[in-house]
Amino acid sequence: MIKKYLIIGKHITLSSTRFEVAREDDAPGPIEVRAPVDVIWKAQEILKEAEIQLSSGEGSQAIKDTYSRLLKLLAPHCTAEKDRLWVYQQIQ
Repeated sequence: MIKKYLIIGKHITLSSTRFEVAREDDAPGPIEVRAPVDVIWKAQEILKEAEIQLSSGEGSQAIKDTYSRLLKLLAPHCTAEKDRLWVYQQIQ
């Protein structure tokens, strides 16, 4: 199992180190995720896809759908129950 931190802000990122981000909304701080290596690789591929969409100026709905796929992939691997519930609420 690989431990990463899901940082949810204006953009979503995965980090190996825990650091706090200033929050304006109800999003939690860094969310600890423990997942198998293949899940982490898939998450990183989805994040690269979102980065390409952002840089190419795609519509916000396409980016939101990509982030939803990422959250759906990582939600079962959140270590804290309250974080897991929050992530499931964000998936639409």
